[in-house]
Amino acid sequence: MSLVIMVRSRLTTGGFAEPVVADTAKSLSKQGHRVILLAWDRTAKNEITTTTEWGTIWRYQEECALNNAALFARKLPGFLSWSTWQILAFQKIEKDIILHYHDLDTLIGGVFTSKIAELPLIYDCHENYPGLVKGAVSNFVANRLHKLEARLLKHCDGIISAGPANYARINRMLDEGGNAPFSATEEEAFKVMNLPQREFLNAKLTRIGNIKRLENYPLRRIENKEKNEEFRLLYIGVLEKHPSRGILETIMTVSKMKGIKFDIGGFGTLVPTIKKIQEKVENVNYMGSIHPDNVALKTIECDAVLMALDPNNINNKLSAPNKLFEAMAAGVPMVTCKELLMGQFVEREEIGLTFEWGKWDRLKAVLMKMMFDEKLCSEMGKRGRKLAEKVHNWEYCEDRIESLYRFVKKSRSPDVPQSPLVKES
Repeated sequence: MSLVIMVRSRLTTGGFAEPVVADTAKSLSKQGHRVILLAWDRTAKNEITTTTEWGTIWRYQEECALNNAALFARKLPGFLSWSTWQILAFQKIEKDIILHYHDLDTLIGGVFTSKIAELPLIYDCHENYPGLVKGAVSNFVANRLHKLEARLLKHCDGIISAGPANYARINRMLDEGGNAPFSATEEEAFKVMNLPQREFLNAKLTRIGNIKRLENYPLRRIENKEKNEEFRLLYIGVLEKHPSRGILETIMTVSKMKGIKFDIGGFGTLVPTIKKIQEKVENVNYMGSIHPDNVALKTIECDAVLMALDPNNINNKLSAPNKLFEAMAAGVPMVTCKELLMGQFVEREEIGLTFEWGKWDRLKAVLMKMMFDEKLCSEMGKRGRKLAEKVHNWEYCEDRIESLYRFVKKSRSPDVPQSPLVKES
């Protein structure tokens, strides 16, 4: 098997890999590959190397605020150069290496390294990156990033997309290049959500999203959980102003309610503000940064998961984020926005309740309905869990990872000429 070298420009709490990155690495390790993650520790506070159950994390130590786009752009070349030198050093002692670069901010370095080292390259696209940064940069820069991504895709041996809208977007970019639309439509995204497993196997492009491992959400634990004295609403994730996740607005909403507690976990520039509010508002509980291994238990213990996203950001509107699949796996209902693709999915599958973004009185009404209708919450949670067991679980992703790596190896073989857009028979 191969040595897989992953490259990622960020880490999560404690300097660890984000859940979907760790799950992918874990599956690769299970399939016999050795995995090294070269990652940027933007706090510069964690150990340089750490051994995990799936491999090793090597950290590039350079401070850089997560929300400072200009500083990140200036320091990114240093991280990419460091990654390239590490890979070239590994190549002196390893014969079989596959590169696995995460997101567009690393891809230009991945293509460069792949070319000079003559190594196969997998692009793991977690989100519509140009759409994500559009609010922080000009439309001109966002469109240039879109066209750059389209050009770089041609040099990738395999591509992983997370959300359904992103899968549809990349599929068109492979066909139309930079002339492809900036984002997919809701219709295209829903079509991808309904594709059978075989469509994601034996091809250059596959889909591996934020779907969870159900063994981390044991059914016995869910069925035997104790009833909370207060209704507990949970959000664990990034705490930044842009793009907005409605955290401060939700705090103001629940501060006027009785019988509810809003538990918040994560890190970001909003933390100081949340801490100040917590001192004055009794039903707001900031839990600090939550280790990825503890997210499942926190989610099981809550009564509902909040994932409100500003739909004016196209990446938000069409995303299928971690919170959705965490709630489904934990058997608890979602609270999200009607305008989002996620909101439409939640409504269609009846696994949560929605409200219109900006109408915080409607959020209050949704929470009141959940608080006083335990049977409704229980039924929505059970439907979410069954959906996770039937369709949205990591076993499907594991098969797709294995298939993609086989495809990449086969397409690199000089004896097997093959168009990158054509599936194996």
